[in-house]
Amino acid sequence: MKRIFLFLLVAVIVSTFAFGAATKVKFWHMYLSGPSKEVMDEIIASFNESHKGVIEVEDLAISFWDYWDKIRVAMAARQEPDIFLHDLGNVGMRASTGILLDLKPYLKAAGFDPDEVFFEGPLSMCSFKDGIYALPLETDVRLLFYNKGLFEQAGLDPDKPPTTWDELLEYAGKLDVLDKNGDYDVIGFNPLYGQSYFWMYVWGNGEDFIDENGNVVVNSPGIVGALEEWVALINELGLEKLLSFGANFGWGPADAFIAGKVGMGIQVGNFLADLATYAPDLEYGVVQIPYPKVKATWSNGFSLELSSRSKNKIAAVEFALYLLSDEVQMKLAHNLSSLIGNKRAAYKSDLMFDSEWKMQIEALEFTKFRPFVLEAPLWYETLQKATEEAVYGRKTPRQALDDAQKLIEAEIKQYKMTH
Repeated sequence: MKRIFLFLLVAVIVSTFAFGAATKVKFWHMYLSGPSKEVMDEIIASFNESHKGVIEVEDLAISFWDYWDKIRVAMAARQEPDIFLHDLGNVGMRASTGILLDLKPYLKAAGFDPDEVFFEGPLSMCSFKDGIYALPLETDVRLLFYNKGLFEQAGLDPDKPPTTWDELLEYAGKLDVLDKNGDYDVIGFNPLYGQSYFWMYVWGNGEDFIDENGNVVVNSPGIVGALEEWVALINELGLEKLLSFGANFGWGPADAFIAGKVGMGIQVGNFLADLATYAPDLEYGVVQIPYPKVKATWSNGFSLELSSRSKNKIAAVEFALYLLSDEVQMKLAHNLSSLIGNKRAAYKSDLMFDSEWKMQIEALEFTKFRPFVLEAPLWYETLQKATEEAVYGRKTPRQALDDAQKLIEAEIKQYKMTH
């Protein structure tokens, strides 16, 4: 790897000579087993070899399901590692507490231009106030997957997927197959399946949750109208039938699309890996989600974050920049199909020859993240609850969203009173 950050090591090297030992950097991550572990082990070993006697990375791999509790407890005990993975969608929450290191001066000192290296959407989630408190290691997008075999059975051209929302609904009706009880044996499109969320439909209608004054608003006329349409679609398909259908399936090999029971479904981009593993012979296509007015998708992902309490900040920054370098990001992309945060590496020609990779990269140009609101960081959970209340008929869309807005505003007011 071309070494462009060596000068950051001057202080570390001086310290090494003074105390006679390499600076140890603790790194927590979730690359626990299989190919992901093999790749991360190789990356860390390569870094340690190239920094032998100066920096040594000591990593701890933790399962995804246990990771969040362990890192939360470590932070609360002021014993978090020097560098760690976390949720790209709520960096601001941790930055506001002072736990995270502001990387902006370190990046500037290294001549590292984050705007040049990273995609705009993921990078925006790493920023808080005037600082940069994380780096986007990898992200994701949502796409529409469709079953070509089911298209043919329904008399649809498998090479002509829907390009509009109306076409999607029209095709869905042709793809539906009911059993003798009138329940779905095959469903053309299930708005409750996979990675289909109401907030994505709102964006696809050209609406947003942040108004011109920077306030979070979930009950604007456009959002209310979108929820009315969402509820009407689910009612037309039959809520009970959708729930009964979904109850028969799960994750991995038990997924409904993998089982050949969903004609079109919204899934995260790395669903491609599941298809390769569990349904290698399935004929499918992938397209951008054809929402009513504008192209829209949703991203999240994993950020690299450094502790502000670390005694090894410069060494940790050196390792972070190594993980975000073109060479290492290419390795993650090639070996794990990770949708990497480094756009220079993502646009490398050998990757862009892959049409599915190219489609995900194109989606990153218009993707959205759920806006981070410091005073109400989990506002979208309130929105999701309101959506469910409307879908289940407990409230009208207007009532559900008005009540959600009141709850969010009360949370914001409470925050301002206590901070």
